[in-house]
Amino acid sequence: MTFRQFAFNNVKRNARQYITYFLSCMFSVTIFFMYAVLVFHPEVMETEFRESVRRSIMAAEIIIFVFSFLFVLYSNSTFVKSRKKEFGLLSTLGISRSQLNRLIMMENSLIGILSIILGLAMGAIFSKLFLLTLTNILELGDPLSYYISPLAIGITAGAYFIMFELNSIFVLFSIRTKTIMELFRGARSPKKKPKFSWILSILSLLLIGYGYYLAWTADLISIIPRMLPILALVVPGSYFLFTQLSVALTSLLQKRKSLYYKGTHLLTISDLIFKLRDNSRILFFVAILSAVAFTSSGVLFGAFYGLEEEAKKYTPNTLSFSGIGNRETVEEKARLVSQELKRNDIHYSAHYSQLVKGEIPELDGSVRFLSLSDFHIYQTMSGLEKLKLKENEAAILLFPNDHREDQVPGSLTVSIQNEEHTFAVKKVRNNAFNSRYFQSYLIVLPDQFYEAYARVSDPEQTVHLHAIEIDGWTSKTDEIQVALQEHNLRHLKVKDDIFTENRAELYTGLKQGFGISLYFGIFISVLFFLAAGSILYFRMYQDIDYDLNHYRSLYRIGLTKKEMKNIATRELSFLFFLPMLIAVLHSSFAFKALQNILSASVLLPAFIIFGGFLGVHLINFFIVRNIYVSKLKRAL
Repeated sequence: MTFRQFAFNNVKRNARQYITYFLSCMFSVTIFFMYAVLVFHPEVMETEFRESVRRSIMAAEIIIFVFSFLFVLYSNSTFVKSRKKEFGLLSTLGISRSQLNRLIMMENSLIGILSIILGLAMGAIFSKLFLLTLTNILELGDPLSYYISPLAIGITAGAYFIMFELNSIFVLFSIRTKTIMELFRGARSPKKKPKFSWILSILSLLLIGYGYYLAWTADLISIIPRMLPILALVVPGSYFLFTQLSVALTSLLQKRKSLYYKGTHLLTISDLIFKLRDNSRILFFVAILSAVAFTSSGVLFGAFYGLEEEAKKYTPNTLSFSGIGNRETVEEKARLVSQELKRNDIHYSAHYSQLVKGEIPELDGSVRFLSLSDFHIYQTMSGLEKLKLKENEAAILLFPNDHREDQVPGSLTVSIQNEEHTFAVKKVRNNAFNSRYFQSYLIVLPDQFYEAYARVSDPEQTVHLHAIEIDGWTSKTDEIQVALQEHNLRHLKVKDDIFTENRAELYTGLKQGFGISLYFGIFISVLFFLAAGSILYFRMYQDIDYDLNHYRSLYRIGLTKKEMKNIATRELSFLFFLPMLIAVLHSSFAFKALQNILSASVLLPAFIIFGGFLGVHLINFFIVRNIYVSKLKRAL
């Protein structure tokens, strides 16, 4: 048998141990290659979105490659640790240090080459589906043609081959200083009972609790500055939770005699105390990695899912035209666009109103008054319940996430023809008509007071607003854009002193931006999640030899195979699902922060994301459990 055959047989015999590592590497190569196909696809680079697409792809490629490098480095290191006894035996049989290094390099190169070849093949197979989906997201019309760039193949193969080789070299340093006896001993579980600190355990709850509070109370204004503090609290809090609190709580279970001495709980709890401490850093890393996967994909999916509601929130009318003191221009533009809509058989409702300028002592800045009847019409167009005002009440309309809400007084004084009228104030969210043009306060007055004020107001300072609401607008975005483009009003801008607001354009832009982010982000999240599951699998496999000796001892003192199977299942379940539970908790508060700034509910997207990822994790658990139990049965 040649040295190459020996290395090949080693990989073949350890196929079960390498399988999740190999599949994770192959998946990483596949995703990297499909993104590289997009980078060098000539038709993608000819679209008007080419710069944003290229930036998104390159960012995704960098994240994937850096993460793959770290993942492979950790995985190789884990495999070397699990095979130290094997390397020690080879050393006693006369293998030299250079030959041992060569063996490890050849084994890792073989796995790396197979991962690259199969990853490229899978990428080539699924690239067409990948391109078709991107076509729908970017709404390019004609599907992107199937194109595989030789440069994409070369870059992917070369980058990952270099990565596998560099990782192999790094791993060699972990065994170069080991003696033969150290290799034979391998990894051992601690003999002394793990210690913990109640101070650090309580600190973990305080850190995580305050981080959760910041996320729970975040809004659109505060979410960005709070992100780093939340991470700075939750990440170390999670570390202490796994290294200290988990051991503390498990130790408390030992003091509950009715539970501890029931059945095989004594063995399960005793083992878990050691395993939680030995695996605390791995469980922490898996929890954070899974939380990143849940949060990134969930936030992107939740935002994408609620884009229609967000577009309506910030642009209540499908179209609007506004101008100061130029009613004829506003009406002319609105008439021309309405004609285009009729020509395309698009049904719509429209309303024209005037917002007169005023001044109120209690408020800084200019003020615009709108009549209650006009506001009712806008509310009807938007499908909202009509605002009710008493004769002595006025409503101040606030923008979404308006920071001036706390500055609004409880009452207002309006001077009309030298007469002062005091109104109690109602705070109302303006979700009835487009108002991004207005930098002043918008106040709805009862009709009789509005009309009296309008008669004495300066007509040159009056804002003329013409709003159009289109039924089923999400399916008519192209027609709306064409209707506006006919009169050079497609974009959100001031032209001829007319300010045009276009919900269809806002929605399309948001959909394309979030669609690209979601499309690229979801694959990276899946890669993170698969890596988290693989890391758990590696750790279980690394400890399996010690566990088998432990279970053989239990078998000799009288435990049945069924009892040992139940103990193993409970321990594996705890180690597998504890980090997932913590990840779900972390992500749930991230979803709550997202809900605070979105109009649409994120409950369904959260359930879809959690359900999908946990379903995959459950399948992975049963695979690992079956491998673990079958090996346990054969060893007894």
